[in-house]
Amino acid sequence: MKKFYIRTFGCQMNVYDSRLVREILLSSGFVEVQNPEDADIVLSNTCSVRQKAEERGVKFLRDMKKLGKITVMLGCVAQQHGGEEVIEGVDLAFGTRSYRLIPHALQSLLNGSLLEERIMARDFGLLELTDAPLKRKATGISEFINIMQGCDNFCSYCIVPYTRGREVSRPAEHIIKEAKNLEKQGVVEITLLGQNVNSYFDGRFQFYELLQFLDRETNFLRIRFTTSHPRDLTYSVLRTIAESKSITDWIHLPLQAGSTKILKMMRRGYTKDEYIEITKNIRKVLPEATITTDIMVGFPGETEADFEETIDVVRTVKFDHAFTFIYSPRPGTAAARLKDDVTPEEKGKRLRVLIEEVNKAAHEKRVQMIGKFYEFLVEGHSRKDSSLSAGRNRGFIKGVILGNYPVGTYLLGKVIDVRGLAPIVKPIKVIDHFELFENATVSV
Repeated sequence: MKKFYIRTFGCQMNVYDSRLVREILLSSGFVEVQNPEDADIVLSNTCSVRQKAEERGVKFLRDMKKLGKITVMLGCVAQQHGGEEVIEGVDLAFGTRSYRLIPHALQSLLNGSLLEERIMARDFGLLELTDAPLKRKATGISEFINIMQGCDNFCSYCIVPYTRGREVSRPAEHIIKEAKNLEKQGVVEITLLGQNVNSYFDGRFQFYELLQFLDRETNFLRIRFTTSHPRDLTYSVLRTIAESKSITDWIHLPLQAGSTKILKMMRRGYTKDEYIEITKNIRKVLPEATITTDIMVGFPGETEADFEETIDVVRTVKFDHAFTFIYSPRPGTAAARLKDDVTPEEKGKRLRVLIEEVNKAAHEKRVQMIGKFYEFLVEGHSRKDSSLSAGRNRGFIKGVILGNYPVGTYLLGKVIDVRGLAPIVKPIKVIDHFELFENATVSV
C-alpha cells in the first residue's frame, strides 16, 4: 500500500486536523512514514491566517513535486485559493471540511483515473463535525480536541470565516466520548479548540456547561481551552474554572490592538477600557490566572498615538506572555481593501518596542513566582539539555527543572512540585523568553 507523509504549517487547529487526516488515511490502508523522501504521497496542512505559514506550506509541496511525489494541499490555503495559481504543482487540494474525500480521491489518482474535480474545497457542508474520528489514537500525554468549527465574528483582518465557514459546534456527547477515549489511552491533559470557544452552543449546552461535564465525567489532570474572544468571556466560565478540579486558570485573550479606534476598524467588538475591565474581572475571580494574548502592529491607519495605546494596555494588564506579529493583509478580508499605510520599517520598529514591553511585564510576573511552589506537568526533555525535565504549571508557564531529574517513564506525564527561583532573562526572544527557571526543588 502507498506510503504518506503529512506536515503541518499553522495553528493548533491545523495540528488537530492533521491528526484526523492521519487517522482517516491509516484506517483506509495507507501507511505513514516519518520522512517525506520515503513517501509516495506528501500532504501539507497549511494555515492562511499568516502569510509566512502559507508561503512555507506552498514551497514545501512544490519542492516535493520536483521529487516526483503526489502532492496534496489541505486546510485553509486550499479552502481560500481553490483552483487559483497558488495550487500550481499540487495534484489534489482539500478544504477544511472535505477530508473524508481524501482516501477515495487518492486511490482514484493512484489507479490512473481522471478526477472530475481536483480541488475539493468549496462546500463547507461536506464534512459534519460529528464525523471526526471518535476513536483516534493518542500521540502523546497531551491532546487537542476540536469542539467547534468556523467563526461568526468577521474581524476585518481575519480570513478564518472564509476558510472555515460559519460557526458549527460539535454535540457535547461526541466531545466527551472522544475525551474519554483519549483518557483510556493515557492522555493526562486535553486542550479544547475553537476559533471562539466562548460561543460554543450545540443546541442544548453552552460552553461553561461543556466544561462542567468534562470536569465531572473525566479524570484528566488538566483541561485547557483556547481561544477566548474578550467580548464573549462570561462570568459563568470563570466561576466554572474556579470551582473545578481540573480546568486550568490559563486564559488566552487576544487583544490585537490597544487603540479603541483601531479596535473598531478591526471589528473586534470591544474598546480598550472594556478589555482592561475584562482582565480585572478575570483576576478577581481567578487571582492566580495566567493571561496571554495576541497583539499585532501596523494595522492600516495605526498612528504612533494608537500604538502607544497598545503599549499602555501591555503595561496595565501585565500579560504573562504575548504572541506578537506584524499585520499583513490577507486577500478577501475587509482590511485588505484598506491602504496599508504603515511602512515596513515602522512596523518592525513598533514590533521591537512591543516585544520589549511584553518582556518587561512578563519578567515582573516571573519575579513574583520566586520562592513559590507550583505543580508542574512533565511534558518531555528540555530542548537544550536532554538530561533535564521540562513542563508547565497549571497556568501554562513553561519551566525547565534543573537537577538530576531526567525525563523517563517515572516522570513523563507526572505532576511534580517545583519551587521557582530567579528567571533567566532573554530579551528580544519572543517565545519562552522568561519561562525557564535557573533552579527548582522537585518532589514526585
